[in-house]
Amino acid sequence: MCIDSQFAADQDKVNRRCLEDELRDPSNFVEYLLPRPLRLLLTGFGSASCLVATVISATRFLSELKYQTGDNDASTVVINLLGFIGFGALFFLDRQAATDRVARREKVRKAQVAIGDREVYTNADGERMSRLKEVNSDWIIRRLERWGRRDALPFIGPKKGALLQQLVREQRPRLAVEVGTLCGYSTLLIAQAMPPDAQLISLECDWKWALVAKRFVYQATTGDKKSKPKDQRIAKVDVWWADALQALPSRFSGKGRIDLLFLDGLPSQYLAYLRAAEPLLAPGALVVADNAGIFAQGGLMEYLEYVRSSGKYSSRYLESTLEWRDDTADGLEVSKLL
Repeated sequence: MCIDSQFAADQDKVNRRCLEDELRDPSNFVEYLLPRPLRLLLTGFGSASCLVATVISATRFLSELKYQTGDNDASTVVINLLGFIGFGALFFLDRQAATDRVARREKVRKAQVAIGDREVYTNADGERMSRLKEVNSDWIIRRLERWGRRDALPFIGPKKGALLQQLVREQRPRLAVEVGTLCGYSTLLIAQAMPPDAQLISLECDWKWALVAKRFVYQATTGDKKSKPKDQRIAKVDVWWADALQALPSRFSGKGRIDLLFLDGLPSQYLAYLRAAEPLLAPGALVVADNAGIFAQGGLMEYLEYVRSSGKYSSRYLESTLEWRDDTADGLEVSKLL
C-alpha cells in the first residue's frame, strides 16, 4: 500500500512538472538560457551588492569631504547607485513578469477546459487540479475543427461529418476508400465509425497535404507516450500520396472489394473517380459525394446525373449546410450500388 501511495505521489509530481513545462512561455533567449529562480538570484544579488557598495563609497566620500580626488569617490557612488537601480529594476520586472505569466497560464488552462482539451480532477490529497486529456482521435478532431473554422478550410465540417459517420456505421465497411484527404479530418471521422479491424485508405495528390494528414493520423491513432500504442476504437488508416485516377486502377489489387467510397476531391473529377473505382466496388457498396448541394449546377452536374439516372445506383440527397456556413445549403449525395 505504501509503495502504491509513493508511486501515486511521484506520478503526481511528474504531472505537475509536465504541466509547468507545457505552459512555459519564454519570450526571449534569456528566459531560455536562465531559469527564473536563477535570474532572480543573480539580479537580487547584484542589486544587494551594488547597494552595499553605494553605502560604503558614499560614507567614504562624505567622511573625507572630497569632491575631486584620485580615488574618484563621487563617480564610484554614482556608478554603484546606477547598478543598484538597474539590478533592482530587473529583479522587480522579472517578479512582475512571473505574476503575469501565472495569470496567462490560468487563462490558458481555463480556455483548454472550455474547449474540451483539459479535464479537471481531484487528486489523492483532495486538491483540485487539471491535466490535458489524452491525445487521441477525438482530441485531434477538435483541433482540426478549430483550425478549419478559423481559416475556413474546406473540411466536411461537423454537421455533414455527423451524417457521414452515421452512414459509415450503418454500412460497416471492411474496406473504405477516401479520395481527397487534405488534413485528415474526414479521414478520422470515417475511421472512428468503422469497425476497429477494418481498413481505410485515403488518397491525396498533393504531397504537402499528404504529409500533414499523415502527421495528424499518426497522432490520433498513436497518442502521446503515456497512452496505449494505438487507439483501439478506430480502424487502420493509411494515407497515400497518389493521384486517385491512377492509384485506383493500379494499386488496389489484393486489397479486396471497396465497401465504401467517399469522394471529397475536385468536384469536376467525381465522375472520373467513380468510374475508376467501379470495378473495385463490392455489391451494395456505398458511394458518398461531398458538396453535392453547392456544386449541383456546376462541377457535379454530370456526376449527379450519372448516379441518379444510369440505373446502376440507388441515389439520394442528404441535405445539410456548408462547412462553417450555417446560412449556405449543402449536402451529401449517397449512392448505393445495385
